[in-house]
Amino acid sequence: MKTKIIALIFCLGFLNNVLGQVITQDENQSPQELYDFHMSKKKANNTAAWITFGSGVAMIVGGLGINMSGGIVDNDSTNNNKGLWLSYLGGATTLVSIPLFISAGKHKKKAKFQLQNGAVGINNVKYTGISVVID
Repeated sequence: MKTKIIALIFCLGFLNNVLGQVITQDENQSPQELYDFHMSKKKANNTAAWITFGSGVAMIVGGLGINMSGGIVDNDSTNNNKGLWLSYLGGATTLVSIPLFISAGKHKKKAKFQLQNGAVGINNVKYTGISVVID
C-alpha cells in the first residue's frame, strides 16, 4: 500500500511538469508588422471564404441539376430527390463562408487601425490633439 501511495505522489509530482505551459514574453511589434500580420490574415480568410462560398453554390446548382434531370433520365417524375442531399450540403457550406467573411472584415479593420498607428478618428477626421498659439 505504501508503495502505491509513493508511486502516486511521484507521478503527481511530474504531472505539473508534463502538463504545464511555458509562458513566453511577447515582443512589442511595430505597427507595420501588425499591419502586415492582419492583412495576411484578411487575405487568407477572404480566400477561404470565397472558396467555400463558390463550392457551396456549385453544390447547390449541382444538386438542383440532379433533381431536375432525375425525371428525364428515369422517365419517373415522382422520385426526383436524388440530388437533394447535395443541395443541403451546399447550403451548409455556403453558410460556413459567412463567419470567414466576417473574420476577414475584422482583420481589415484591425489592419487599418494599425496603419493609422492607433490615432483615434471619426469619418476620416483624426483627433490627435488641440493646440492654441497666442502671440
